[in-house]
Amino acid sequence: MDIRPARPAEAATLSAIAKASKSHWPYTTEQIDRWHADLVVTAEQILTCPTHVAIGDGIVIGFFMLSVMPGHWALEHLWVLPAHMGRGAGRALLSMAARLAAAGAAEALMIDADPYAEAFYKACGAVRVDTIAAPIEGAPDRVRPQMRLDVTQI
Repeated sequence: MDIRPARPAEAATLSAIAKASKSHWPYTTEQIDRWHADLVVTAEQILTCPTHVAIGDGIVIGFFMLSVMPGHWALEHLWVLPAHMGRGAGRALLSMAARLAAAGAAEALMIDADPYAEAFYKACGAVRVDTIAAPIEGAPDRVRPQMRLDVTQI
């Protein structure tokens, strides 16, 4: 597997990966459709935000996108195709994102995590620092974990 900067022409591919990855979790089709705008990646975003892709089996299998902020950076997207989950692509992408943030003088990478992804981020060293109420139909008490990954030790 290789990781390289994303290309603006890959925006549709990255959007499709985000949707497929989110759809891996037990959300309804209707709920995934409500999140459509949040799952779309544009060429402009790729040009303005640090974005990298993982290549496996000759195709893009995952990606991350970062937002740069003073003192910390935020992980805007980290998605891996379901068929490639559990093979190290997510961990490799998160590690690259953390290294980029550290090289950019960030102290931490902030992560607004899906509840189903919290265990992954914890296994990679992130800690929960807060939650945001995020109710959906059938889960009125759902929250999104707000996580912090210290990048100063990388």
